[in-house]
Amino acid sequence: MRVGIIPLYGIGDVLMTTPALRVLKENYPDWEITYLAMFRSTYQALLGNPDVDHLIYFPFLKQGKVESLRYILSMRGKFDITINFFPSNRSEYNILAYLLGAPKRIGHRYLRCDKRELNFLKNITIKEDPELHAVEENLRLLTLLDIPEERIHRYPLQYFVAEDEVHFRESFLREKGLENHVLIGFHPGSSVFKNHIKKRWPRDKFVELAKRFLADIPGSRILLFGGPEDEEVKDYIAEKVGEGAISVKTETLREATAIMSRCSLFVTNDSGLMHLAAALQVPVVAIFGPTNPRWVGPWTEQKRIVRLNLPCSPCFYYSPKPMSCPAGLDFACLKDLPVDMVYKASMELLNA
Repeated sequence: MRVGIIPLYGIGDVLMTTPALRVLKENYPDWEITYLAMFRSTYQALLGNPDVDHLIYFPFLKQGKVESLRYILSMRGKFDITINFFPSNRSEYNILAYLLGAPKRIGHRYLRCDKRELNFLKNITIKEDPELHAVEENLRLLTLLDIPEERIHRYPLQYFVAEDEVHFRESFLREKGLENHVLIGFHPGSSVFKNHIKKRWPRDKFVELAKRFLADIPGSRILLFGGPEDEEVKDYIAEKVGEGAISVKTETLREATAIMSRCSLFVTNDSGLMHLAAALQVPVVAIFGPTNPRWVGPWTEQKRIVRLNLPCSPCFYYSPKPMSCPAGLDFACLKDLPVDMVYKASMELLNA
């Protein structure tokens, strides 16, 4: 059986499919699984995953509609099953699955915008459950492939650091004189897609938190991680904190992730790097505002969720629409979240 996995947008979305991939391969080891990735970052997040037989990178957004359509049609008929993992409530994902022409097109029926986003183009579906985490939603899809619930295990997220990346990490730590320090990772950024920049805790609060760690934790150093869209906020924090804070700059996501794997703690906004830290089994302090940690919180036991629990929060749901603050409070759920709350959660996790 040939299975095609429809590409998802974010690093975190892709990582949250990996427990389902593991269960799928355990139950059907002879099935041939092809995973389509539309970003270099999501492609890199899946490199080395033994549950993926073929990993294909095609930059749909950069190539445009005509080239993308030509590429999709060149693959038409190559799959017996396609799976739209959660969340894929966008018409583009459903059109892609339909054009690939698999007889079985599996995915969710969504509670919002279901018809408008053309989810009827899938022909084997299960209804979204708003009480479940995205990982659990992905695992539920496997029941549609005749895998009994007792054989669907709640595995951790999977990410595989290669041997050459371990060597790179150790060389980086030696060069920076960090081998014997307590490393605390920060991700002060986020995606900017669909106004997700509003998921960021204020940068000056990261500065204050970093200074408290450096003062209170002997031998600690702050490592600032992020993608190209995060360089400005990383450099700002490093400059304001001064000695003891390093803005990590690498050529690839995988090099940065290898360095992340040596952190004793990772403090982060709701982001793809939050899920990477969880996959690496690094303890995570996750700062949440408009998004819902029940759906997309770090899938790990080693975590603390920090949020204000305002009556209007969380307010964001899976939608093609840009993020906004419906209550008109200019994202007070993050702007008013005090450093003390994040510091306390961090120290609890470090001392656990």
